[in-house]
Amino acid sequence: MKEKLLHTPDALLVLLLFCVASLLFDRVLRRFSAHVDTRASEMFRLLSNSQRAILLTVGVIMAVGELGFDISALVAGLGLTGFALGFAMKDAISNLIAGVMIVVYKPCEIGDRIEILGVQGEIIDVNLRYITVSDKLDRWLIPNSKIINSQLRIFGHEEIEADSEPAAEKPTAPSRSARKKAAQKSKARARKNAS
Repeated sequence: MKEKLLHTPDALLVLLLFCVASLLFDRVLRRFSAHVDTRASEMFRLLSNSQRAILLTVGVIMAVGELGFDISALVAGLGLTGFALGFAMKDAISNLIAGVMIVVYKPCEIGDRIEILGVQGEIIDVNLRYITVSDKLDRWLIPNSKIINSQLRIFGHEEIEADSEPAAEKPTAPSRSARKKAAQKSKARARKNAS
């Protein structure tokens, strides 16, 4: 027991190093997130929280090992726990990974008119779990995994032209950037009205 007490400063140093590393990574990720759009900043927030949990868990395990305890059973138990949690949360994890893919690859954006799974409307919000689609009457929350794994129809300017009358008579559809600006303005108005 006395020998374990002698290793206490080493264990505290290991834990302190992992805490400092976690804080540094957090600062770096926050600085990067300040320079990207709001959808990508959610991904950086997720990465920040994940790295903090991982680094602190590894730091605690290494500090306990530094005290002289056998950590092999603890590591094996954490592996089994991770497997069980991953299996139980596979849908949530699937939506999260699909959300990251949507943020990175941008197959659709706020303001786009889409049709998916029989739902047709305008995208008014995109986050890491679901996409919010709205028409004049209803609002739907579509899980990101469905966006990635299902056929997604994005109504574009060319598609509207193909479905309309001859070119001289047809009205022009708003551009993607105009729809995006309108969606952002409506979100800003909604926030202003809520406060």
